[in-house]
Amino acid sequence: MRSGGALLNTARRAGLLLWAVAVLAGGCADTADGPLVTAEPVVEDVVTTTAPPPEQPRSVGTAEIGGTRYEFEVTCHELGAGEVVVIGVGGDPGSGDAVELYLQAFLADPYVGLVLADGTRIEPSLESPLDLYLQADVIRASAIRFVQDLDLETGEAEEVGFGEFEIHCHGYERGLPS
Repeated sequence: MRSGGALLNTARRAGLLLWAVAVLAGGCADTADGPLVTAEPVVEDVVTTTAPPPEQPRSVGTAEIGGTRYEFEVTCHELGAGEVVVIGVGGDPGSGDAVELYLQAFLADPYVGLVLADGTRIEPSLESPLDLYLQADVIRASAIRFVQDLDLETGEAEEVGFGEFEIHCHGYERGLPS
């Protein structure tokens, strides 16, 4: 019986081997006409988010006149041909009252002046040269002799002291301020 059992085991092994070859051969069928199994399409929700644009730095300015330093938030207005008007508001470091800044960066007729809360105007002396330097959106001037209560007809005024200013325009409005 041993030989019959051995023959049966050999037949089983051969059958098992043929079955394994058939399974493997079926898995490697020709796919020239497309895949054997098609998967369901995967639907993905696409969420588009847009980050807010980076916040642009504010335009700012400083003026130091006769030992007093004023700081301003300013708006720069581009008029074309390199001409800029700057208007700003800041505070008096002594009183905390509002101080206004006006600047005309014009080639022919530059001007800078402050108006204090009580209406006092601080501006360059008529004898003091006002040379403005504009480079990379920064307007500067120094060695300006500032006065107050300037009489435009006589040129007489009360001395305030020497000073300088610096304006950083990080953005521009178009046209004259309203």
